[in-house]
Amino acid sequence: MTALAAKLVDEFKNLPLEDQRWVCKEILRVAPKLDYGPLTDEELTALADRTFVLLDKEEANAQPR
Repeated sequence: MTALAAKLVDEFKNLPLEDQRWVCKEILRVAPKLDYGPLTDEELTALADRTFVLLDKEEANAQPR
């Protein structure tokens, strides 16, 4: 990773969550389209697992204490 890329990632982490989401959407909108082909069942399962872990963490952080 270049120094500039590392700086961008560090600054991204300091943004409010809503700004992070906006930046992600914009990056995906302008990023070149890459043709990876269809995902395997194993890849889809791994992606689903990671998604549910992230959702569980968000839910745990959103609950009042």
